Amino acid sequence: MNPSYRQNQPGMWKKSGFTLLEVLMAVVIFAVIATIVYSAMNAAISRIGAIKDGDRVFAMGAGCLHRISTDLRSAYADPYPLFTPQNAEENPDPYAFVGQTDFVGGDSFSGLQFAAFAHLPVSTGSADPQKSAAALAQLRYFVEKSPEPDRGYVLRRGDRPFVWNADADQWDEDSAPVLCTHITEFALTYFDHKKNDRKTWDSSDDATDYATPAAVEIFFRIETDQGNYPFLTRVVLPAGREPLERVKSQ
Repeated sequence: MNPSYRQNQPGMWKKSGFTLLEVLMAVVIFAVIATIVYSAMNAAISRIGAIKDGDRVFAMGAGCLHRISTDLRSAYADPYPLFTPQNAEENPDPYAFVGQTDFVGGDSFSGLQFAAFAHLPVSTGSADPQKSAAALAQLRYFVEKSPEPDRGYVLRRGDRPFVWNADADQWDEDSAPVLCTHITEFALTYFDHKKNDRKTWDSSDDATDYATPAAVEIFFRIETDQGNYPFLTRVVLPAGREPLERVKSQ
């Protein structure tokens, strides 16, 4: 007996169940609803991933800005008459504030080296208590290609105290801690005491009148699969060496 038919009255059969058209319509409606629900869930999950990624990037970027700003606010340079241009020509100034442009992997980034009272013993890798306790250090910020694939460039902070043998102890770039990953831009702008801006700086050169910058603008960009995040701040150096011309006029 065909199960799609049932007996209604003696000797008579009546058709029951769903027609093929009704089944197809139900399948189409279910597919539409499932698609809508899946799209909504996928969008929510993607947004959660983007929020988590943004939180991580902003925390890393804010920490990086704080570290650079703290270092710059504690920058040191020999004042006059401890520093003289004649001595700088004969012997390189170990406390020189030098900002240059570095080319890495075909891209250009800012690089910076200066002295500051911001030594972090954890970055020296030295067990020497005297060396680890030194407060005045030579700091270096530089960008290099990330050793991990698909992570672009990384920003590193080199740190060595001024208790070293300059001939034997060179920069160990591999031990410099990584401050930021996924870097696509890192640009520093230097402002003199007349508020003129420069892309490079050398406090032992007459082009800057042997002064340290009055302020430094920090800009970098972090880019991930979820988006790109720019960071910008300007730091006024509370102490430093004034232009030689200004000192002579006083």
